[in-house]
Amino acid sequence: AVFPTYIVQELIKLLSREGDIVLDPFCGSGTTCVAAKSLNRQFLGIEINPEYVALAKERLANSDLQLELFV
Repeated sequence: AVFPTYIVQELIKLLSREGDIVLDPFCGSGTTCVAAKSLNRQFLGIEINPEYVALAKERLANSDLQLELFV
């Protein structure tokens, strides 16, 4: 399922601290990894579909353009 980044960021803030590792075993397009990166968390995303892997890599490379909606 597709989730807005700001929703995932809120969950990550509630359930982890800066520097923690966030695991997404079904990474898809990388929303969770992008959110974790923006919140200074380490992340590990797992995905078997090469198209989604490429998309997630691209999103992570451009993730400094995405900011939190709520601080």
